[in-house]
Amino acid sequence: MKVNKFLIYGLILAGVTITSCKDDNPSIDDYWLNYEIEEVKVTQDIPVGVYLYNPQQPLENNLDQWNRIIQEQDVAAGKLGPNTKPWHNIPEALEAGKYHLSADTIGARAMQKIVEWCHYGQIDFMVLPGVNENANDIYPLNIGRDTAFIDMVRGLNDTLPKVELNGLKFALMVNLNSVCSDLNNNKLVETVDPTKKTYPVLDTIPDINNPGMDIVVTTRVDTLISRHDRICSYFKRISDYFSDPNYYHTGGRPVVILSDANKLYAKDSYRMYTAIRDTVRKHTGKEMYLIAQQGAWTPPERFHYFYLSGKVDAVTMKNMCAVGGGQQERAIMFDQFVNENYKYNREKILSNYNVDFVPSASPGYSQYVASENNSNYPWMPKTSDRFWKMCNLAKMNLGRNPMVLIDSFNDWTYDSGIEPTDPSYGKGYGLLYLDMVKDQFKVK
Repeated sequence: MKVNKFLIYGLILAGVTITSCKDDNPSIDDYWLNYEIEEVKVTQDIPVGVYLYNPQQPLENNLDQWNRIIQEQDVAAGKLGPNTKPWHNIPEALEAGKYHLSADTIGARAMQKIVEWCHYGQIDFMVLPGVNENANDIYPLNIGRDTAFIDMVRGLNDTLPKVELNGLKFALMVNLNSVCSDLNNNKLVETVDPTKKTYPVLDTIPDINNPGMDIVVTTRVDTLISRHDRICSYFKRISDYFSDPNYYHTGGRPVVILSDANKLYAKDSYRMYTAIRDTVRKHTGKEMYLIAQQGAWTPPERFHYFYLSGKVDAVTMKNMCAVGGGQQERAIMFDQFVNENYKYNREKILSNYNVDFVPSASPGYSQYVASENNSNYPWMPKTSDRFWKMCNLAKMNLGRNPMVLIDSFNDWTYDSGIEPTDPSYGKGYGLLYLDMVKDQFKVK
């Protein structure tokens, strides 16, 4: 039989072409994010802080949110709540779901239980809810009602059950938005109009009913204060707590978290931060360790003129599980995306600014509880697997001064807390997440 050599030659070429096309096709194996993240073994205890949220009212006061927390989960029907309840196992006054942390009897008892749980999970310190400036008064009245809550945590309110920290530390978070909310690119610390504040002045006047005797009177005096001085005075008031034996220090320096650090608009942020540090140093003799919170998924270059040029000591990320609308791709290879984000931020802020990095870890973030209409956000439910991996990613990206911040202990509104839940109700998990904190960050 005759064979057409041209046909064979053509088939060979076709085969080569087909093979070549097959070899050139994209493969998931070649995708840069397609890699395994190895488990990091902890060789020494890593300091762990946890954000404490302060529900001013009992959770079930907002019935819509409360029902979304406790309802049976049905993904097909769009019911995406956690199906859990708080678990306190403490006096009758604190039925499941009824706790809050206001400065009252119920709040003090709930706080004591939280302290016990933090000890169980070997958590080193709590970051208390952001402290707001009181714009109407001058030092030492310039942080308002937050003092009552802080004193409750410290066990210094004689009218309430005493909270015993028993070695658990606390750190304060400064809410910079409360003193910088009106600042912007065209309205800077150095150029904004001064603020009128009123302060009390004690004086004596003759007592007309008792000749030769004086009486003490209080008058209110108005004064103008620059924004620069307001901010420095704000930190001065915060620093009054540094002498508390339970205030958390690292390397002998009191830790302060800066919330909304991107709101401090200044011509010269380094000068502003230097003034803040000088004020506190003169008042307390201590050098602060400032950690600025950076928005999740943001690049450090965006904040060059803010806290990075200001030379804070470290930067931490907000809850990375809070994946925004239109960012569904981040939920697909979530662990790898978080790892790359952490690596980039850690390396950039260290090499460009000599500022350290503090990774954060969270078990999840659900928009559903806060508002069931946020359907355009990727669903990032709290799971033990997610939290375990986030803790491992934090260990992979520790800074020079190793530390991890967990977001959060009890943020029920977004179901991002590690607080124990009633194991007898729904998907309650008991102490599971506290056990994972110990396993991931402490040497056994």
